[in-house]
Amino acid sequence: MKFSYSLKKKIVLVGFLSCTLAFSASVCGAGEPATIRLSLADSIRMALATDESIESSDAQRDAAWHNLRSARRSKGPVVSWNSQAYRIGGRNYESANESHDEYGDPHAGSVRPLYVTDSGQLTAGSPVSVGSYAYRNTFANSWNLTVPLYTGGQVEGQIDEGRYRLNRADLTTENTRQSVRYAAAEGYANLIHLENLAKVAREAVAMGNTQLNLIQAQFEEGAVAEADLLMMKVNIANDRQNLVNAEKQVEVAKSTLASLVGLPQDTDVEPVDIFSYEPYDKDLADCEAYALEHRPDGLAADYNIKAAQAQKDTAKAGYRPKVSAVAGQSIVGNSPFRSERSHAWEAGLNISWNIFDNGVTAENVRQADANIRAYEAEARRVKKNIRLETRTAYLNMKAAEQNIQETALAVKQAEDSYLIAQVRYEEGVDVLLGLTDAQDKLTRAKQNYMTALYQYNLSRAALEKAMGVPVGIDALRYVAAEKTGATAEQALQASQMEKEPDEYEDNGKWTQADRPLGKVGGKGYP
Repeated sequence: MKFSYSLKKKIVLVGFLSCTLAFSASVCGAGEPATIRLSLADSIRMALATDESIESSDAQRDAAWHNLRSARRSKGPVVSWNSQAYRIGGRNYESANESHDEYGDPHAGSVRPLYVTDSGQLTAGSPVSVGSYAYRNTFANSWNLTVPLYTGGQVEGQIDEGRYRLNRADLTTENTRQSVRYAAAEGYANLIHLENLAKVAREAVAMGNTQLNLIQAQFEEGAVAEADLLMMKVNIANDRQNLVNAEKQVEVAKSTLASLVGLPQDTDVEPVDIFSYEPYDKDLADCEAYALEHRPDGLAADYNIKAAQAQKDTAKAGYRPKVSAVAGQSIVGNSPFRSERSHAWEAGLNISWNIFDNGVTAENVRQADANIRAYEAEARRVKKNIRLETRTAYLNMKAAEQNIQETALAVKQAEDSYLIAQVRYEEGVDVLLGLTDAQDKLTRAKQNYMTALYQYNLSRAALEKAMGVPVGIDALRYVAAEKTGATAEQALQASQMEKEPDEYEDNGKWTQADRPLGKVGGKGYP
């Protein structure tokens, strides 16, 4: 089955990235980690091409496919061969062996028995057979042909169960792809967010150093007290500690993203996309309705119920007879594949019916009923969680959307406040505490804005995962095709996505780093 992210494209992408890493390593030196620039779309494509959970889902899908083929083939003929080779002995064979030792193999003897006719005369009869085969070995071979004609619904139930389990496997594989796409997007977003926080931390250190230089000069002139100088040094030490922690978190995020996309964990991943803001035009009711129609795990839960119902049909076959056509042949001889001792064949119908099985079939049916109830309850739980996940992601996104507007304004106000505090301190109108407080508030305002952007974009990605936005196949189209009688392969073909599954940059969420964002105060904040 070919999807839009075909195996060929995966191989080309991974090969290209491997060559890029090899070139980077040769340029940077063997002891330095390779550096690679990745967009969000590249990260998702690489994760889909290399993630082990997708490989596992594909293998489970293959297992379900072979299980279905096995059930279908059980309706066909079965040919069996049985062969035996024994060394035999005992009293039953002594007389036959003695006869063979004296007369040889069975043959017409010279002795003619005498018979009395109706007239009272004696007449010689036909020659008597004498001799016997030596019964020291037994070689038996038999061939049997069995063709099931009626199984009481057992085979048909197994075929239906196998078909529904294959449908479930297809949907489970798509759900795995969607989870991998979200994990890659989350890892990419975490890296961008932590790099943004590290950038803010570096700006805080830079602002503190600027103020320290000014205070140092004023202290040497005797314009400020030594307490101000010491306070600023303490603030800078705290800012540097925050910067060290932020940079280490960036390193962890790079290793995490590299692992998610199938690269060595010491790869220096450099994201080329940045966060942006684009309003989401769908309301909560539309999102929930879409999720219930498209979530692969929700639809797969329905196929669990269908498979359990097929199991019940299979169990009910124990109440009915089974009819099969049979044919066979058997030979027995003293040598392999000889028939001097026995040669027989048979052909006809075989009918079997368990008139009484001590309640085994009834218990199997009750067990199947219990499984149906269990899967029905599980399906309700899954769909309830789908609603909850969709609602949670939507409300988080809306909260972050509102925070973006408020924190963007707070950044502008904090910048103005910092400029005012800086002038007041330089002119001796205000104390140093007012300046450092304004600087801390500016740093927190920038951090809050970066966090709001991060939460908005990540919540939007989580919303798409909760809604079941397709990656490889459209689950709704797949189910619609299956209900019209399409096979699993036909349903996959009908539901195949035509576009790349990971074109995040085209939907207004995140943008390339070289695309300018709106600015406030010339600092790159909308």
